[in-house]
Amino acid sequence: MSNGGFLTPEAVKSQAQSLAGATCEEVLSWAVRTFPGRAGLTCSFSGQGIVLAHMIAGIDRRVPVMFLDTGFHFPETYAFKDQFVKQYNLNLVEYHPATDPGPLYETDPDGCCAIRKVEPMQRATAGLDAWITALRRDQSESRSDVDLLEYHEVDGRPLVKVLPLAHWTRTEVWNYILGHGIPYNPLLDQGYSSIGCWPCTQRTLAGGDERSGRWSGQGKTECGLHTFTQRK
Repeated sequence: MSNGGFLTPEAVKSQAQSLAGATCEEVLSWAVRTFPGRAGLTCSFSGQGIVLAHMIAGIDRRVPVMFLDTGFHFPETYAFKDQFVKQYNLNLVEYHPATDPGPLYETDPDGCCAIRKVEPMQRATAGLDAWITALRRDQSESRSDVDLLEYHEVDGRPLVKVLPLAHWTRTEVWNYILGHGIPYNPLLDQGYSSIGCWPCTQRTLAGGDERSGRWSGQGKTECGLHTFTQRK
């Protein structure tokens, strides 16, 4: 079957079942092999994405590691990104907002995310058949039903979403990071368990889920990156 043959809901569902017992590395290898030159990984260099970036470095360094530079990342995140990319010789591709909305986060956080993250991600995925991302079921209620492989559409165009860590726990993520001696964002040792833009990120709330420090008190749980595509 050609890679195009996997761009149907039925084929993606069948392949997800076939890969149910596979390791994370095997899932990544399948994606890279099935969609040569058409698969890309998003990494914010703030959490579990570095696990996938580390694995990609051992599978195929040509795979683009896409970083959405919102202009509002913590200084620690920018410094860590540069360090990690250099250490593992990653094929980093950065995307920036098409316009600068200024401090829009103060009055319209959804609008700010749309300009600084969603629109750049739409540009990034325009050239892809497979989007590799580090979402996990145990991160939050809004992500509790993510699957290993998902068929999505963007403006009617098919896109296979690959989530090798879907069934991993936070403990497994840290076991991998520490077990392989991988450097990580220093903010993770300072009370942050999910790190985004500095105006909208606080330390994790006591008793809250992993993402409880994001947009705290605003009734917002997602930036829109994982909701602008239509899951079929």
